[in-house]
Amino acid sequence: MRSINVLSISSGAIALLIFAPVLALMYESFFSAAALNDDTFQDLAQSVLFDYLTNSLLVVFGTLIFACLFSIAPAWWCARYEFKGRRILQWAMVFPLAIPAYISAYVYTEALDYAGPIQTLLRDLFQWRSPSDYWFFDIRSITGASLMLALALYPYIYILMRNGFANQSDHLEHAGRLLGANERRIFFKIRLPLARPALAIGCTLVAMESLADFGTVHLFAISTLTTAIYDSWLVYGSLSTAAKISCLLLLFVVSLSWLERKQRESQKHYDLKGSHSLTKKTASKKQLLLIWMVCLSILSLGFVIPVLTLISYNLDYLTENLNGKLWLHAQHTFTLAASAGVICTALALLFNANQRFFPKKLHASQQNLASIGYAIPGTVLAIAILIPLGAMDLGLNAILESWNMDSVGLILSGSSFALLMAFVIRFAAIANGSVHSAYEHIPPNLDAAARSLNTHSWRLFKDIHLPLITPATISALLLVFIECVKELPAAILLRPFNFETLSTYVYQFASDEQLEHGALGALLIIAVSLIPIFVLSRTQKMS
Repeated sequence: MRSINVLSISSGAIALLIFAPVLALMYESFFSAAALNDDTFQDLAQSVLFDYLTNSLLVVFGTLIFACLFSIAPAWWCARYEFKGRRILQWAMVFPLAIPAYISAYVYTEALDYAGPIQTLLRDLFQWRSPSDYWFFDIRSITGASLMLALALYPYIYILMRNGFANQSDHLEHAGRLLGANERRIFFKIRLPLARPALAIGCTLVAMESLADFGTVHLFAISTLTTAIYDSWLVYGSLSTAAKISCLLLLFVVSLSWLERKQRESQKHYDLKGSHSLTKKTASKKQLLLIWMVCLSILSLGFVIPVLTLISYNLDYLTENLNGKLWLHAQHTFTLAASAGVICTALALLFNANQRFFPKKLHASQQNLASIGYAIPGTVLAIAILIPLGAMDLGLNAILESWNMDSVGLILSGSSFALLMAFVIRFAAIANGSVHSAYEHIPPNLDAAARSLNTHSWRLFKDIHLPLITPATISALLLVFIECVKELPAAILLRPFNFETLSTYVYQFASDEQLEHGALGALLIIAVSLIPIFVLSRTQKMS
């Protein structure tokens, strides 16, 4: 009974603590005194809020279109055809996920702008004298932002679609050929509809990430809901307005999550379970040429060109890049990321052990509640955390002053504690999902056998569960660590004074159009972010 109480009470309290910032956000938006007396949101609603909303939706839809173009065909080719180098290619197509979109955005802006090398060369070749003499793609546009985001996010769709195609059988294809359908018609009428649930999940992930993006749209001066939250708090000084726009953005994210969940529930209508997996065909020379041309083009645009450009920047500005500040910021980043990884992994073990030992709907609800943070954009989460922590700091200082004691300042909202809290809430779902997946592979009869020997819960967890889920636990910690290193929106709003993470350090150079001086930091982010991909490529097989 004591173990039941400890686990249940602990998991319930932590789940409520994780969800508390969302409740504080809603209170600040609709019920606080500042919200009732502040006219900033009304002014924005009457002037530019509709433009913010329209731009956000255009960026999302544009990103989805480009991401599908970059991912569906390579996913099908890697699942369907056998050719030399396929195993390397199918993992290399995931590499662009390691590059934050704002880094690629800066690299391509430098190359494609009016003063960039490409347009300068064209003007020299054709004797053009002004922009009115020719048309050239404007990278600083909604289309350009969508393209940059798609190059960074398409691996979400690619991975899911590739696995979706690989798990299909050949039965319906054989039936289609008996009815005279060619390979193209079979793909669009059978293969693609069968993979539609995976496509829906991948598109939902891409849509949420692009909707929550701050770095790329801010770099391109595109006003979206995320930039509106940033401006409302730091420019207009209105926390209640930032909270209201955050609730609006959160509504969009919740709607996307609901649509994805409904699509997942309908997956059983489209998922064909056959006795044979997808049979691979040997690619012809024409098919092989097409596969490598398309895949290498996408890989070059999304990974090779940005990395080579950053290496070139680093070599040209080596002295500026090798400075003590970079290593100090890296130390800050890795310390925070490691702390968040340990905490998230420990919470995942707590929630999953509680559900394993005492399976109840309440415990499952607590687990889902603790995982809600991943669906919350970083800017929204930052505002949601600032509200309760700021109130606690003000209350604590008021109490100290009433006792004629010196105030302690903003020890919660103005310190790295707020940033650590944001990391834990935002990425607890990643650790929870990894540990939960490992627990599902442990057969219940092991627990029953241990219970028959009068083994108590702690020893059962320590001697049986923990050794079996150790690989998943390590993966969970590693994935949370990497996500914390890359996180930008929450870090920009919550970092203390004179405190930088690698992402904010690099982004400041990019926003000042001086990424050359932060190239080593950008390469460090990319190198660290590649670690999970290499680990997965060694531990998992893609048939």
